[in-house]
Amino acid sequence: MKILFDTNLWISFMIGKRLASIKEVLCRHDVEVYVCEQLLDEIRMVISRPKFDNIIPLETRRRFFEMVYDVCYFTDITVDAASPIRDIKDLYLLSMAESVPVDYIVSGDKDLTELGEHRGIPILTYNQLLALLQPAT
Repeated sequence: MKILFDTNLWISFMIGKRLASIKEVLCRHDVEVYVCEQLLDEIRMVISRPKFDNIIPLETRRRFFEMVYDVCYFTDITVDAASPIRDIKDLYLLSMAESVPVDYIVSGDKDLTELGEHRGIPILTYNQLLALLQPAT
């Protein structure tokens, strides 16, 4: 299963208040999590805001990027996606999703989750992804 996590989920993971299980998802053998330099640049930009100075220690930031480089799959954006998405700066995520292509886009961003899907790629919340990954009983 190929997955793309939106920036807001990575930030929540670094803060550590929720989504601690993202590490478990990253370690699954049946899951490939994709990133691109544009996504990592957005993460760097967000965590460089002064409001995160006391929330995300430098060591946590360093370990986060080490982990991403160790376990995620890197891709280039090769497709220019078109979408009615409200926040046009998220269009690169849809382009990345098409470029791989991924099976799921996972986000906490209402602008994305309200779309429901993009070109046949479901857009899930993190809880929806976790439910999907649970073994059938």
